[in-house]
Amino acid sequence: MTSRVRALFPLVLAVLLGPGVHAVPQGGVDKSLFVAVLDDNGRPVREFTADDVLIREDGQDRTVVAVKPASQPISVAVLVDTAQGRRVTDAYGSPEEYVRDLRVAIGSFAKQLLLLSPDAQVSLMEFGQAAVTMVPYTSDLARFNDGVNHIMSRPGVGSVLLEALSQANGDLAKMKSGRRAIVSLNLEPSDEQSKEDPARLKDDFRKSGAQLWSVSVQRGGLKNSKRDLVLDDFARLTGGQRDFVVGISAVENILKAYANALAMQYEVVYKRPENAKGAKAVQVGTRAGLKVHASGFPPQ
Repeated sequence: MTSRVRALFPLVLAVLLGPGVHAVPQGGVDKSLFVAVLDDNGRPVREFTADDVLIREDGQDRTVVAVKPASQPISVAVLVDTAQGRRVTDAYGSPEEYVRDLRVAIGSFAKQLLLLSPDAQVSLMEFGQAAVTMVPYTSDLARFNDGVNHIMSRPGVGSVLLEALSQANGDLAKMKSGRRAIVSLNLEPSDEQSKEDPARLKDDFRKSGAQLWSVSVQRGGLKNSKRDLVLDDFARLTGGQRDFVVGISAVENILKAYANALAMQYEVVYKRPENAKGAKAVQVGTRAGLKVHASGFPPQ
């Protein structure tokens, strides 16, 4: 890092992390965060080192031990909206039109993810009327695509996205690798029927450590503001991303960008003091020109 960047670096971190505090002493337990690092154009950054990042837990600076390309397999749950209530029909036209675009977008996501990370595990779940797993976790693209080709619209039903998020988190928490993410695709306007408590859902994300990357296709006014707020909050809290588009055909490129970001994550290893058990929040700062997607939930 150049001397000019080093001079600016504390200022960037001060904005991101707030008032400075004393660094913790060496020693303790190594903890890992899996982060996506993007440039101003939303592309994954190829060079990212320990000089580029600072970690803070519960207001206390942590010592960064190492930064390296993530090598653990990533597990990604893909959630797709198959509900076709009257409002969706009015906004999107025939079911065949938007089902075709859903299949193309989701298939492209899995293809890109497995191209970059052949050992990744990806699952497929629909949430029209009920949260139903269509494809269990697999690294076999053909098997995944077979499930994609069975995506169908469900006329006259509401969606249960929050129920699907809860179920996906529970499934991810059982995966061996600590790299976990949920990619959701929902259609607006929609009749959300989930009864899940957002506070409990927040705890589900804390336990799984999954990031939420969510794209909403919005062709009308929001019918369920609660669901919208939940998606915003959890994308932010987990270090994921929330996107809105009007045309469903634009979803394919967004999901491919998600695949790039998730496949090319970094593992940031830092020291947690022995006496710092039960950390409640973690913050990650970096230099200007980069955006780090990191969970605000400390690693377990």
